[in-house]
Amino acid sequence: MRATFLKAALGAAFAVSALTRANAAAPPGDPRVTMGTLPGGGRYVVRVESGAPVVAVALWYRAPSSGFDRIPTPGIGRFAAAAVAGSTPLTGRSLGRLVSELGGRIAVTSYPDSVAVSVLAPRERAGEVVRALTASFFTPVVDTAGFKLAQRDLAEESVVRQFSPEDRLSDAVLSALFSDGPAHTAPLSTPEDLRKITFERIKTYADRAFRPGNAVLVVTGAIDPAVIGAAVPGPASAVPGTELPLEGHTVSAPAPLAQTGPEPGIGLGWAGPAITSEREATAMDFLADYLFRADTGIVQREFVHSKTSVSGKFVTYHDPGVVLITISGGNVGAARTAVDAALASVRKPLDGATFDAALAAFRYHMLSDIQTPGELADTMGWYAVEGDASYAPGAGSPTSGYFAVLQSLTPDFVAATARKYLGRPGATVAVTEKNAPGAAGHAK
Repeated sequence: MRATFLKAALGAAFAVSALTRANAAAPPGDPRVTMGTLPGGGRYVVRVESGAPVVAVALWYRAPSSGFDRIPTPGIGRFAAAAVAGSTPLTGRSLGRLVSELGGRIAVTSYPDSVAVSVLAPRERAGEVVRALTASFFTPVVDTAGFKLAQRDLAEESVVRQFSPEDRLSDAVLSALFSDGPAHTAPLSTPEDLRKITFERIKTYADRAFRPGNAVLVVTGAIDPAVIGAAVPGPASAVPGTELPLEGHTVSAPAPLAQTGPEPGIGLGWAGPAITSEREATAMDFLADYLFRADTGIVQREFVHSKTSVSGKFVTYHDPGVVLITISGGNVGAARTAVDAALASVRKPLDGATFDAALAAFRYHMLSDIQTPGELADTMGWYAVEGDASYAPGAGSPTSGYFAVLQSLTPDFVAATARKYLGRPGATVAVTEKNAPGAAGHAK
């Protein structure tokens, strides 16, 4: 079995080079970007970027991070990916060990409808990393050592996450906003629940989710696009793309929820435009930046010297996107009043000078957020796995793609988008501090 696989893998590396040339396509306006199809049905995106001799290689999978069973299991997707990365594959060395020996870094992340494994490595080892990453995940192996390593690491992460008010509030808002689907379930279990996930369930998830046809391979940095020829395709997928039920249903008028926690807080959420509604999605990105960008957002500036933490973002999911706002610590009531006023203000068109300055600032922020290979790989992988790879910031030039859509925004269109999505009832989660007066009757 092992010798047969190795022989097939070596032959496939040469076959991919020819197929890459045949199926490659560069988005208009930016010759640095190449997109195409891998054998087995997967896709790839390559972005060449001069500068530091570093490459980022990432595999993204569109798969429910809470599993495929009727009863969801928070964190099983990330658990499975971490277990595969820590296990010894058919090629003989674990991905985690290889990356460590190369002096690189590996990260496993998950979102409600996707799981990603990302590697940063020296430029001259790009081909080796591409080959190792795809070989490990296109024919996933889970062994006892990898399972235990992943279980330990996720338990530690789970403990840390419990101390993040923003994470807790975001999880609660998504659960209230969606009646079902992956977004309804928290992205990570408690340490106790993680210990209940069996080896067999991790193996079953990996076999189903990490199919070659369900993968998006992203390579960015100081590389030759021909490096994609090192990808090991694995067996052809019986089903192209994904057959997974990933679209949850939003609650039309979510009832406000009350909870208790270590500190007071409020979470707010609305369903927003789908990723294919590019102009509306870009308008929501712009509004999140204008209102909540760290240090520059008009709401953030109001509380920069207080003990109150306010965050706000638009998350560009496949359908629908989501607006998430969290407030914690300090004077939560005053911050909620400021947030409500700010949201009301953007439902009317900004004056020309304010809009132009905010648009220029947002364009600068977006460009500054995709400077490194790692940032580019994260951004381009996200948009690809959500279904619109060519829309990703970084997939086009600063005058095409996402940035062309950005420049088409007008004050009237942005205000109309705000009224459409933020002018209707959203989800609200209010957290009262444990042991505070009146907190005993609140749901946990």
